[in-house]
Amino acid sequence: MTGRYALGVALLALTGAALIAACASRLGEAGVRGALLGTVVAALGAIGGMALLARSFERGARELLGAVVIGILGRMAVFCAVLFYVGLRRPADYSLTAIALSIVGFTFVFQALEMRFVLKGSRGATS
Repeated sequence: MTGRYALGVALLALTGAALIAACASRLGEAGVRGALLGTVVAALGAIGGMALLARSFERGARELLGAVVIGILGRMAVFCAVLFYVGLRRPADYSLTAIALSIVGFTFVFQALEMRFVLKGSRGATS
């Protein structure tokens, strides 16, 4: 089931990347690179968070809630680390705003997919 989630995340990320590339004239080169970096970071965070959740399904409700909290905090730490790293290095190849907006936008999309996965996967396992 985690494999299907990872495939769904990858397909959504590729679709988003295609839309970002289609808007290259509006975003500029730095904006496209930043948005693509944000897409990759959000996708990797979503897959990592789901892997953590998948391990906790059979362990009970308390462990599932702990995995959710650790997954959210871990992703936020990774996202902030990427933003700080790019912000401090300040390469001209990446737009910090595009990275942040891409991370936030794709995180919301992947959270909806994750909730669907969690509701399907925890049916009866945590009661």
